Parts: sequence; C-alpha cells; structure tokens
Amino acid sequence: MKCPDCNKEISYRAHRCRSCHVKNMHKTGALINKTGEKSHRWKGGRITTAAGYVAVLKPNHSRADRNGYVLEHILVWETTHGKPLPKGWVVHHLNGIKNDNRPSNLIGLPSKKHYLLLEAKAKRIQELEALLKAQGQLF
Repeated sequence: MKCPDCNKEISYRAHRCRSCHVKNMHKTGALINKTGEKSHRWKGGRITTAAGYVAVLKPNHSRADRNGYVLEHILVWETTHGKPLPKGWVVHHLNGIKNDNRPSNLIGLPSKKHYLLLEAKAKRIQELEALLKAQGQLF
C-alpha cells in the first residue's frame, strides 16, 4: 500500500506514512502542545498525588513543588487561619483520611509534636490490639 500524499510504501493499517501523518497533524493543530486549561486532560488544576493527598495548581505559592502544585490541606489550613503555615510545621488530618480536607479535620502543629502524636497513636493501637487479643476478638 502507498501513502496518498508522497507515494511511499506503508503498512496496510496506516493511512499515511509517518512523516506525512505528522505534517497533517501540524496543519490541523492537533500537535500543538496545549498545557493547563487548554489541555484536553485538564481537571481544574487538582490532582491526587501518589501518596493519596489532593494537590492544587498554585505555581506562585511558597510551598509549590517543581510542577506548581501545593497540597490542598495546607491551602485549606492557611485560608482558615488567615496566615501561612509556619516554617517547620505540618498539617495533620485528624481522622487519618488524606483527602478529607475539611477545616474541622485539619490541625497545624510543629513537626516534632506531630511525630510525638503519631508515636502516641501507634502505642495506643498496640494497646487496643493486645486487649482485643486477650479477649479473643483478634487473632
């Protein structure tokens, strides 16, 4: 089979040879690199990170990553409290659900206190598991 534009030999499944296909895509505007709101994959500037947190596109924010995204729970905390999250602080989800960014579910605290909180929570879970095992409710 031959390309209708340049007469090169092509596979039977292709409609044009690769170079003519690319030229045609440029003519129609299909190969123009569309980013942000112009992209067909635009989702309003909100993504879910690999860790399960929601991130929002805010490229000018001081905590924006290299792609311009800021974790939504930080933005919600800052909006609720009317000030930026202090350096060395973290925002903790009280119920442990990473995408539940209601202001009532978020608490900002220094990183060291957050670590101690997680340590205490882990200890309490171990105590409860031991209690359930002693009662024969957990195997």
